[in-house]
Formats: sequence, C-alpha cells, structure tokens
Amino acid sequence: MEPERILLIRPSALGDVARSAAVLASLRHAFPKAHIAWLLQEGFEDVIRAHPALSEIVPFPRKRLARWWTPKGLRDSFAFLSSLRDRFDLVIDAQGLLRSGLCSWSTRARRRIGFRDARECSWIFHNTRVRIGATERARHAVGRMLALLEGAGIPTVDDGRLYAPPDAGERWNDFARREGVSGKVALLASTSRWASKDWPRASWSALAEALLARGYERVLFTGMASERDAVEAAMPQGRARQASIDLAGRTDLGMTMAAIASSALVISNDSAAMHIAAGLQRPLLGLFGPTDPKEAAPFQRSESIVTSDAARAFLAKGGHYRDRGLGDELMRAISVESVLAAIDAEQHCAGLRACEALA
Repeated sequence: MEPERILLIRPSALGDVARSAAVLASLRHAFPKAHIAWLLQEGFEDVIRAHPALSEIVPFPRKRLARWWTPKGLRDSFAFLSSLRDRFDLVIDAQGLLRSGLCSWSTRARRRIGFRDARECSWIFHNTRVRIGATERARHAVGRMLALLEGAGIPTVDDGRLYAPPDAGERWNDFARREGVSGKVALLASTSRWASKDWPRASWSALAEALLARGYERVLFTGMASERDAVEAAMPQGRARQASIDLAGRTDLGMTMAAIASSALVISNDSAAMHIAAGLQRPLLGLFGPTDPKEAAPFQRSESIVTSDAARAFLAKGGHYRDRGLGDELMRAISVESVLAAIDAEQHCAGLRACEALA
C-alpha cells in the first residue's frame, strides 16, 4: 500500500538542507498523490518553501529545545515530539542523528527508514535500516541520501533544483533597484562556518577587482549579520569598492536566494551559498581546501570547483577540515589566477546543460 502522508526529516544544516532537495523530488516522483512534509529547522523555511513537490513544512524549534534538560526544555521537547504522533505513515530520516531518530520514532509511523550505520545510535529508532554500500555515488552526500531511498525500494531522480520564493524575489527586486544593482552581476560568498574553509580576504578583494575589469557591472558580497566584519574585510577598495555592494545582514534567506538566482556568476567557499547556487542552476565555482569534493561538491556540478595540489595531498593523508590548527593554509593555496582560469575554461557552467534538461 502506498503511503499517503510522508515526513522527510532533514532539519539542518542549511547547506545540507539545500542539497536534500533531490530527496524531496524523488519522494514526489515515487508518490505523486502523497502529502509530503519536511521537518526543518526554524529559520530555514525559505530555502524549500517554494518547492513544487512540498506539501507542508514542520518547523523544528531548535533554539527553544536547546536546553532540553531543564524543566521547561523537557516540557517543550515532549510537546513537540507528541505533536508528530500519528500524523505520518512513512518517515525518511535523512539526517541520521539522535534528535532526528527521536523525531522519527515519535511519529509512530508504520514505516520509518534510516541509515543502518547512523550516528549516535539513532538507527534504533527505525524499523527499516538501510546499509549504504561503498560505491562512488554513495560517497557524495546527496548520493548517500538517494541510496537510502533506493535501499528501501523507493526509486529516485537526480533532481536537486531549488526555487526562490516569489515574494522574496519581489523584495530583492525592490532592494536591488534602491541599491543600483543591475546589469551583469557576480555574487561572492566569502564566508563559511569554519576558518579552514575560508579563502583569504585579500584574495576575495583581488577577485572582485578582476571580475569588474572583465565586464561585470556589480559585485555582491553576501553574508549573515554576524559576518559583517569578515565581509567588510573581503571587499575591494578604491574605484572597485563603488561597484561592490555589501549584503551582510541586509537580506534574509529568501532575498539571498533571489540575489543568487539573478546573478550571472556565483563564487563561494564550501558553504550553504554554494549548494543553493547549484540548486538554483547558476553559473558557479566552489572553492575547496580541506573538504573532499567527492563528498561535498555541488550536486551534479563536480567540475564547477577550484582546488589545489596541497588540498588533494592533505585529503589523501586523511586530513579533516575540523582540524583547528589548520587555519586557512589550504585555501591560501588557491590563487586568484586559478579561479580566473577556471572561468576562462567555463568550469562555472559545467553541468548546467544536464540540469536544464530537467526543466
């Protein structure tokens, strides 16, 4: 019997949510009449709320439940988990952590699918446990999630498209008119959650100057409010500064998606902006240092990256981006010239034709 109500659990992080769109598209393809909900961290709704395959968002109040061991936290956690009960007959836990496993178990769904090797022993909460083989496809984060569906007998489609919310697009257009954003625009996402993934600020400044010299009329620097100082440090000076616009903290997630969707080129560290740009099918270059492109490259855009010999040697030795002593050593090995060469080689457009065939 086909499921009528499905819950996809992938609450965070933002980049992982963005690249989970292929799971949602696969579920809709397999079950065209089902009600499909997505359990998603509050604040991330804009990244998927306009997706045509989605029926409902179930907000996960992570901040409110952060102090779960306190009396109030326990009450709020119990109330949230209770609210999931008896609402779904199929659950897909694409996160594979203790909290996502608890959410899955709390639904009491007839079928609860998760990874057999899920972390934090969360596999105990599922009654369909899928072992993912060591295939090249399953090395990639998206491939692993799709393999979870396939292992449970659910056919998949390689459709990772995202959709900017129309109302956010209108807000962005108003903002762009006020700020004089027009013509050929490049968007630079110069920040990330880890210092080891950050390209040096001076490199971003030099890149912005080079892009303006190559005919781009505006360069946008995006970031969160907490990243204002870092974004400010990455912006060019002099005449190039007049053609550059600092968006840090000035746009919400939906507006940032609309800005990415309207840009002629997106260049990003390995961050959420990179995965959003891939989902929006934009010309894109992802800059990779201590993270493995075989696992983290933008979905269906494995050629749209720039890395270095130093980074490849680091990964071959089993290095990890969480090494706090690493600093930006590997990102410094990426030169501005290598990024411009990738543009000349049209790597930023690699994979776009395959994506457009889905439209």
